[in-house]
Amino acid sequence: MGPGEMFGEIAALDGTERSATATAIEDTELTLIVSDQLRSRVESADPILKLLLRVILNRFRHEQRLFRHSGNGTFEAITLDAEYDVSKRAIDKIKLESDLRGAVDRRELALHYQPIVSLASGDVAGFEALLRWRHTELGMIPPQSFIGLAEETELIVPIGRWVLEQACRDLVRLQAHSRDVTMSVNVSRRQFSEPSFISELANVMAETSIDPETLKLEITESVLMDYRSAPLRWIEQCKRLGTQIALDDFGTEFSTLSYLASFPIDTLKIDRSFVTAMQKDPRSLKIVRAINQLAHGLGLDVVAEGIEEPEQRDELAQMGCELGQGFLFSNAVHFDEAIELL
Repeated sequence: MGPGEMFGEIAALDGTERSATATAIEDTELTLIVSDQLRSRVESADPILKLLLRVILNRFRHEQRLFRHSGNGTFEAITLDAEYDVSKRAIDKIKLESDLRGAVDRRELALHYQPIVSLASGDVAGFEALLRWRHTELGMIPPQSFIGLAEETELIVPIGRWVLEQACRDLVRLQAHSRDVTMSVNVSRRQFSEPSFISELANVMAETSIDPETLKLEITESVLMDYRSAPLRWIEQCKRLGTQIALDDFGTEFSTLSYLASFPIDTLKIDRSFVTAMQKDPRSLKIVRAINQLAHGLGLDVVAEGIEEPEQRDELAQMGCELGQGFLFSNAVHFDEAIELL
């Protein structure tokens, strides 16, 4: 018990009716915690934590029932009441994390490359490196099923290091076919806060001998929001190495004009949600135009993501947007196919 505080027993989470009496031996301040407050937080928790909590609760109930029946020699069968889907999701997540830890060594991870196209000429100006995982048993696993898991467990740090190395090696090979082609690599929140990232970046660029100006590091607005004391120094260090910085998914967070004024960013990427909607939603079209005009006013390049229709491409080109990316041009492809696109 902490000084001046008291917290109820595990029954608050158990959901069964109980009564208890406590006597305070000093002045104590009680805080009422409503069961719904706890229940809503438990239900929104990570599946693994929910499973562990249910195991603890069932052990608690088991001990209580043994205590109740110890006098008459009877025993009441205990049934684990954790819902099947909760248990299955938790176990699947644990197994997936275990498999992900060895995915690099088993060479299950690969990079696919989605072209970034000049809207004026139609030529491929660069590629974005996108991570793919072909599991030996489960087949192709969607990025949304494992990227978040890699973030949670910090596996994104060694995986991100491998992605950077592989993307730079492939960039050298791509530039043998088109000298000025660029490579965009996403940098996660975890990598952003990793002290060794800048030195690792410098080493990779030195080992591969790439032109630093052809490497674009993509960060999201949320990264800038989460690490407010560090972003400027981090970006300045990357810029001193010669790389470019792109702000991805622009417009999806609590926005950010102060970021554009404060940080030496080179490129804005307009989020696909605005591009997809702009033909049917006049407000989305106005947002795209405003972002494009703002970026050009600040001397930034613009990449429009999620272009799927010729009308979207034409509208963006007409407003002066330089670059586009989306299924209209190509999905993410293997390295050999990327060379063919050049």
